[in-house]
Amino acid sequence: MTAGLSRSELILKLIVEQYLADGSPVSSKLIAENAALQVSSATVRNSMVQLEQLGLIRSPHTSAGRIPTTQGIRLFIDKMLQLEPLPSRWLNDIQQHLVPQLPVSLLCQKAGQLLANLTGLVSIFSAPKAAGRVIRQVDLVRLAPDRLLLVVIDEEGDILHRVLWQPQGINANTLSRSLCLLNAALCHQQWLDGISRLSLMLKTEDETIAALLKDVMAQLSLDELQQNQPLVFGQHHLLQAAESLKDPALQQVVQLLEQPACLMQLLQPLATDNNTKLILGKESGIAQLYNVSVITVRYQADPQRFLALLGPRRMNYARLIPLVEACGQQLSKHLNRA
Repeated sequence: MTAGLSRSELILKLIVEQYLADGSPVSSKLIAENAALQVSSATVRNSMVQLEQLGLIRSPHTSAGRIPTTQGIRLFIDKMLQLEPLPSRWLNDIQQHLVPQLPVSLLCQKAGQLLANLTGLVSIFSAPKAAGRVIRQVDLVRLAPDRLLLVVIDEEGDILHRVLWQPQGINANTLSRSLCLLNAALCHQQWLDGISRLSLMLKTEDETIAALLKDVMAQLSLDELQQNQPLVFGQHHLLQAAESLKDPALQQVVQLLEQPACLMQLLQPLATDNNTKLILGKESGIAQLYNVSVITVRYQADPQRFLALLGPRRMNYARLIPLVEACGQQLSKHLNRA
């Protein structure tokens, strides 16, 4: 018998492992055939009755098979789960794609896409930018008589570049004056403070410069909105599963991911340390998430940034937890370097 486990715990372990592997109700006959037990089917049935009374397993219908409850899976994960070594190909993918030269936003995007592609699940990242990011450099470059390129670089190296169309054209003096105003308003300022300063400055400028500065403000405001939204990757995996299984519960999860603020409120309090956290189904308290699990880990403390992997409650935790942790560790190594 597995060291440290009672017979009932070992039976629960075998039930959970079998259920996670194939999703089918597990019979006492199948458990009794396991060489680790060396007991009869009748003994297994008695233990299964006890486990059911404890709320750790249940019968989904009239068959003799049992499936674990959320409480049963939680006990298995907390006490019995043995994590698998990370496959070398996954480790190579992480090291090759998540490199320190990347700015924060691109690093998060690459990590999110990689996790979703490797697992076929949904990866979720907290907003790439925290409030209070600082602008380091601003430039306006002429591309054509009616087009300018706006370039804004923040302190973490992320670059905003947008083409601004100017139907009336901008002469050299206007361009020079506008660039001076932009530098005065934005450089070494927090993003939102810079937008406010720019709003005050344009009131005293002529119509052409004011129109250009308003265009810049609109682009800055849009970028601030986008950068403060959580990133979600792999929704198509969940959508395909919901359609193929005709599962309305999964369709509800897809809808939730379209407005992930509720999910972020659930995950944020869990990211108070660097330990991996796992939310199983009903533990979330969110009805749409009752049939899914979320693995989450913080990879930066200041500003607080965390990632999560969302998938069916019946997922391969032994394999996926190490993957999430390895991804978080790689991000942490790059973002927390001195």
